[in-house]
Amino acid sequence: MVKHKSQPKKPKKGGVDFKKYKRKLGRKLPPPKNATNTEIKSKAIVLPEQSIVSQKEGLALSRKGLTLKELLQHTNHNNAKVRKDALLGIKEILLKHPAELELHKIAIIEKLRERIRDDNHIVREELYKLFEFIFPKCAKELSGQLVSLLMVYIFNAMTHQASAVRLTAFNFLDLVGHFFPFPFSAYAKPIFRNYGDALLKNQLLEDRNRMLTGLLQFLKRLPCNESDTSADENHLYHENHTYACESEVSNDTNGPTDVGGLLKDFLPTLVRCFEIIHNGSQIDEQSFKCMHLVLQCIDLTVSYLVADAYVGEQYQEFSNHLEPDVVAPDLLLFSMLKKLWEVFPLNVFHWRSVEDDSIFMLNTVIIKIFLQFRNWDNFPSGLVGKLFEFIKIELATKIESGNMLQKKSVIPLIPYIPKLTIQKSFDSRCCIFQALTNAFRNSSSLSSLRLACISAITEMLAPERWESSPDSIDLEVRNWLQNLPLLLVSLDGEDPLYFKEVLRLQLHSLQAASVFSLAADRMGDNFSRFFSFESDKGTCYGPFTSLPVDVQELAVYCLYYVSPIDPILLKSLMSCCLYNEIQVHVVLLILQVLQSAFKVGHMEVGDYLSFLITLLSQFHVPSGDSSDAASKLVAFKCITSDVCAHLPVVGDNNLLFKMLEKSIVHQICSKIPVHNKCALLRLVVALDSKPTALSAQSIHMISCSLPQYLIDVISEFGEGYTESVPSTLNVKIKQYYLLPCFHLFAGSKILLNHVLNALSSGHHFHPQVEYSAILRRILSLLLYMCKDARMLKILVSSSHKSVLESLLQNLQSFLVSRSSKIFFGERVNIESDFNQLRSIINSAVEQNLEAK
Repeated sequence: MVKHKSQPKKPKKGGVDFKKYKRKLGRKLPPPKNATNTEIKSKAIVLPEQSIVSQKEGLALSRKGLTLKELLQHTNHNNAKVRKDALLGIKEILLKHPAELELHKIAIIEKLRERIRDDNHIVREELYKLFEFIFPKCAKELSGQLVSLLMVYIFNAMTHQASAVRLTAFNFLDLVGHFFPFPFSAYAKPIFRNYGDALLKNQLLEDRNRMLTGLLQFLKRLPCNESDTSADENHLYHENHTYACESEVSNDTNGPTDVGGLLKDFLPTLVRCFEIIHNGSQIDEQSFKCMHLVLQCIDLTVSYLVADAYVGEQYQEFSNHLEPDVVAPDLLLFSMLKKLWEVFPLNVFHWRSVEDDSIFMLNTVIIKIFLQFRNWDNFPSGLVGKLFEFIKIELATKIESGNMLQKKSVIPLIPYIPKLTIQKSFDSRCCIFQALTNAFRNSSSLSSLRLACISAITEMLAPERWESSPDSIDLEVRNWLQNLPLLLVSLDGEDPLYFKEVLRLQLHSLQAASVFSLAADRMGDNFSRFFSFESDKGTCYGPFTSLPVDVQELAVYCLYYVSPIDPILLKSLMSCCLYNEIQVHVVLLILQVLQSAFKVGHMEVGDYLSFLITLLSQFHVPSGDSSDAASKLVAFKCITSDVCAHLPVVGDNNLLFKMLEKSIVHQICSKIPVHNKCALLRLVVALDSKPTALSAQSIHMISCSLPQYLIDVISEFGEGYTESVPSTLNVKIKQYYLLPCFHLFAGSKILLNHVLNALSSGHHFHPQVEYSAILRRILSLLLYMCKDARMLKILVSSSHKSVLESLLQNLQSFLVSRSSKIFFGERVNIESDFNQLRSIINSAVEQNLEAK
């Protein structure tokens, strides 16, 4: 096929308008030649002194470079994420810079409180965490002001349309109450109203549990009775507030609030809440927890109302309109709790998904609620019987089961058993008593169950609880009397609380034994090891010496009811009295109780007197000028005075003196310290007569011991009587130790002559003691005797004048013969004392001659 050649295009006729250019696709057209240039060029002017960075220098900044003021402003941002980041930034700044919180705490809380009713739950959670960090660091003096700032927004949030905001408001209320305790009556009305609405309207058990937990904490902070002080507290509380509560809160908190009336109105709400949960179709763990919290709240409410109803004018005004024998407050409360009483006891067969122990726990709280009542005489006749039968069956069942969890579930119930048994017959009480005894035996040592049983049995054994003594109680009391002392010994080293409870039980057991005329066989033997006992290593102290004073006193009180108090028990008590760490108050209490026990015939007279003499002869007083020695000396003086005062109660003084003369004189003549000899001499003076009743043998034995005792007294307490300004304290001390001897000298001329002859014979001149010291002590003693008007008169009498002259001559001869061995200064002082003594004696002799 032949291709035809293309024909050439013929040019168009006419002129050309414009030249047409072919452009490639994508090329930018050049601007027209007549285009106007609109480009604007500028240069930035930088002023460093006005930059934002320089303005924040020295300020506390967050990680994102924001100040505290900026972060507080961001808490009102529309975006929830910005609000959350602002709260985190505030916490970051307060952690790094604690001073910011100290300076701006009021402004921070005032701004943050607006987020309490925030719509976003994450923001509210972060705010809660931030308040948990801030509140502990706020001063207590600002607590009233901070509470006022927060309460307005908390109560406002409780009325929010969103249920989540309302529930979170109760968490904030609980947080404020935890860190800033405030007068409950100041905000009681809005609190109870909001709790009541929320509990009845909320259907979710988890939400109810959270609210009831917070309500329970508020009810626990209720005082026993706020009626007397509420007006004053509220006045002072609101007077110190800088920020007054607004709107709803201000109307609800003006003036004192009747908390009792509000609780009385709130109680039916709690009962209704329990009834709703109890009648629910499904009972599970959440339901049980909710019912338990409701019952605890009811228990605290009833406790407050019962205490408040029996206070003064309120009860008197209320009871004027009723019969005299009707207790109106209890009846009124019982009518409110009627629904609760109808479902008791809660039965495990109704709730198969709940464990038996959980049901028993609920029943325990219900019993506790009804045991709050003061008077049950006007209640339904089956009330006490229903409670009693439940306790008796549960106690026996759970203890005999051997299950530790079931045993623990009984513990909260045991403290209420004694109160319940008052309303029942004697036989029923015996059954409970035996059940508690079995529970005690089946429990492990130092367990909570054993301690609870001890406390309950202690109350039940109070003498006023028992009218007679059946054989069953005889046996139980005897068993307790046998086992308790052994239990006390086994508790050595444990918590004093256990000792206190066991001793209280032992005291009541002994009192019951005395009321029932029961003999506590071998009680003393077992009880003595609690105080002390003898072993191969010597005296071993029991738990008694390491216990606090109040527990020691309780143990001593038990001694009064122990019959008989045998020598073994007295010996263990003596070891405790001589213990270095024992307080004098406890020793004096032991003496007082033993005296009372002796009066009622629980102790032999010989054993009692031997105890007293042993105590005076062996009590240790440390030597020296330390504070411990001074306190021990004062204590021993008190003990000596107490013993001397107790003896006349024992019997006739002359008869006692004949019984004790030999043993006392033997102790005086033995090598015992000065303090103990003084105590025994005072005991002799307390029993002796004038003229002395001492036998010739006793006079001879004492005369051999008294010279050394007199010299030791002067040596122990100084020779300061011859000084220009004698020590008043030393004079009083020497007077305490020397006066018993002066009484004996006044009653026996023979004794005084023997002592003067012994001082003259020089047997007391020990070779290791300087001659000058011996002479000074004898002269100081004679000067002190001459300073006593009665002794001076006796010394210069015809019976003793020649013996005194012989003593003075021997002393002067001794001074002359030993002058070479005495320093000049000492010799001058001795001669001065000797001349002073001569002058006093000569003056007294002249006065006697003039009187004749």
